[in-house]
Amino acid sequence: MNIEDLIKVGIGSAFLAKEKLQEFIEEAKKRGELTQQEAQKLIEDLKNESEEKLQELKKMIEEEVKKQLNELGVATKEDIEKLSKKIEELENLIKNK
Repeated sequence: MNIEDLIKVGIGSAFLAKEKLQEFIEEAKKRGELTQQEAQKLIEDLKNESEEKLQELKKMIEEEVKKQLNELGVATKEDIEKLSKKIEELENLIKNK
């Protein structure tokens, strides 16, 4: 299983869990265990937490991709920009001599 498959599984699980949780909240409202306001706050809290977890997941993926590219010896955009800047500086030195 590659990283893309893991991401798809994670996202799919998150959506399934979200749906089940919303069903649970709706049932609790119907039974009178939660008020509309409590249910709304709970949903909002869960939404915020989901967003935070998604950002954490994105950061982890980015870090892992960078790590893998580094291990493979692939130049990053930053590496290429640094080299371009050095080349430009050397060209300027040669022109000014």
